[in-house]
Amino acid sequence: MTDAPPPGAPCPPIRHLTAGEAAALAHGRDGALAGLREELRVNFARGPGAVVLRGLDASALGEAAFAVIVASIGRWLGAASIQSPAGECIARVEAVPGEAQARGTHSDSELRAHTDLHDILALGCCRPAVAGGESFLISAPALYQAIRREAPQHLPALHEGYYWGTNPVLRSARRISTRKVPVFFPAAAGRGVQCAWNGYFMRQAALTRGEEVPPALADALAVLTLEAERMAQEARFMAQAGDIVFWHNWSWLHGRTAFVDSAAQRRLLFRLWLRSELPPRADPLLAERANFIDRDHALTRQEGMAMP
Repeated sequence: MTDAPPPGAPCPPIRHLTAGEAAALAHGRDGALAGLREELRVNFARGPGAVVLRGLDASALGEAAFAVIVASIGRWLGAASIQSPAGECIARVEAVPGEAQARGTHSDSELRAHTDLHDILALGCCRPAVAGGESFLISAPALYQAIRREAPQHLPALHEGYYWGTNPVLRSARRISTRKVPVFFPAAAGRGVQCAWNGYFMRQAALTRGEEVPPALADALAVLTLEAERMAQEARFMAQAGDIVFWHNWSWLHGRTAFVDSAAQRRLLFRLWLRSELPPRADPLLAERANFIDRDHALTRQEGMAMP
């Protein structure tokens, strides 16, 4: 049973697992899960492209078994990509104090609205934080309409976009995208406007090119940031232990609030990056983003980390 959000609410619908579905997932009985599998595939092929699965007992399952379930559901929707030079296809998202490269994955700080590089993303909540760590998903079409309504003069710069770079500590055969990546793409195959927005990769491209992000785009992104922050306030939800959130990366921007751990309870999520043909891509450039980061991770795994 799926709990649809109230009209106008940007949060993803919650799909409550039946006791039978939860038991089948826990024991790896995929044959008993054909209905759930098809429901999720339709969600991403023709539906909202986002869902929270609720009903697993993460503490009873344990970390390893819960991670296996997250990965197994992910295989229904697409192929998992490695997420670092270490080669893991399911990453632990947890605060690691003192880590030099602790960006989003190993940080406890706020993550503002952004998109990543693959088609479908997933986060399985094994343990929530003691305080904070609320997630949010922002509809890309809703964000576009807000800009169109409130500040349409910025749309040309957002449609033009800018180049994307890569993490400087990774080896890379091509450090900058082949062409500019629009922030907003026209609607694809009956779906709404799609979005590609990650300030980190834009800034890395500008550094590599030895220039500043164009002033018109910088102004447009400042407006976009303010609107996304406003929408994020209304879109927050707290993932419970055992929840697994799936969303289409190009249709939903995501982020989280800062959080606090304790010695007795440390926030732990498991993350998937999935390549998928289920949701249509608005432009081949979106598939290129995944290709580049996958190749960078593979090359870095082979040759070792680069000097930043």
